[in-house]
Amino acid sequence: MKDFHKSTAGAINKNALAVKAVSDAIHARPEIGFEEFNAVNAQLDLLKNAGFRIKNPVGSLPTAFKAECGEGSPVFCLLSEYDALPELGHACGHNLIAGSAVAAGLAVKDVMEQESIAGRLVIMGTPGEESKGGKVIMLEENAFEGIDACAMAHPFQVTGPDSGNLAVSRYDVIFSGKAAHAASEPEAGINALDAINLLFCGINAWRQQLHETSRIHGIITEGGVAPNIIPERSSAFFYIRAVDNTIRDAMEARFENIVKGAALMTGCDYQCSKIPHSYDANIPNAPLNGLVMELVAQLKMDPQTVSSKISTDFANVTQQIPGVSFFFRATQDQISLHSREFAKAAGDIFAFEQAMLAARVLAVTALTYFTDGKLREAVKADFDRRKTGK
Repeated sequence: MKDFHKSTAGAINKNALAVKAVSDAIHARPEIGFEEFNAVNAQLDLLKNAGFRIKNPVGSLPTAFKAECGEGSPVFCLLSEYDALPELGHACGHNLIAGSAVAAGLAVKDVMEQESIAGRLVIMGTPGEESKGGKVIMLEENAFEGIDACAMAHPFQVTGPDSGNLAVSRYDVIFSGKAAHAASEPEAGINALDAINLLFCGINAWRQQLHETSRIHGIITEGGVAPNIIPERSSAFFYIRAVDNTIRDAMEARFENIVKGAALMTGCDYQCSKIPHSYDANIPNAPLNGLVMELVAQLKMDPQTVSSKISTDFANVTQQIPGVSFFFRATQDQISLHSREFAKAAGDIFAFEQAMLAARVLAVTALTYFTDGKLREAVKADFDRRKTGK
């Protein structure tokens, strides 16, 4: 395996200030899914100036983009994410994902041109990862067609391999009852809030029989308007997660029956609506994972075992294309994702410096893929075997 560490380090250092300005701009102005116009513009301004060929929008998504360099094959893709969480801002550190992808892409372009390396690099801008399934939509619209393999890096408490992604489905539930005066004529009402409460009771009774890695969590989004009115409408929003798609599908059927049961017990009508673009469990790729963790160790990034599992629409990409995602340490303390503390940490210099180490891993991974035919064969063979189950 050719050593690309020195050349990629030099290119990343050269562009570090410009990339930090992009990451800082995204962090300072958080935008939720499909509204990330400033985040996209910040990335594309830098990539255009570096000579990338730009496509924006991509398909039906105005905040999706492709930035390409090189020609022919093979084709390797680096994925950028940049949406924020409602209220919490960049509590998942997507500004750092964008920064690492852009920094790696700039470095790969430099090295490919200096060393006349054949192939095409794609930086894919993927909006709406937080619950909206941007990558799922892009897959449906064939945005990833022609790409041979892909990679991304995600900030976390520690550096380590992705331990696998939980498949996730999302549901909106609405119960409709009948309003009545809660004091003078409660018997005339049908209590929609009771249905929601019974739904949560049914789910809590179910938890004992769930697979140990499965998850179900929800919030009440509407529960009535005043205590003296029998609630005629209630609603909730749920996530259902499982280690594989088959378990998730079985959980969906059980959940829908619990919703129906709560409606029957209270006399309410109900709507149980599965939100489109569910996230799948991922297909891991051993050769890409092995390469990434070898590079992480070489850069002394202190790799550790990661037992936590997240859900991401990147997993849907790995169902169609060989891919790898890894975690890089972005906090000096043990801070959980999706917290205000992580949002603050994602804007610190420590987090950016770690993102640039992750960018070096991504860049060397891409360049090794371009130049090592045996790796490409192994990546494809592993993907085909896992995809077919043989």
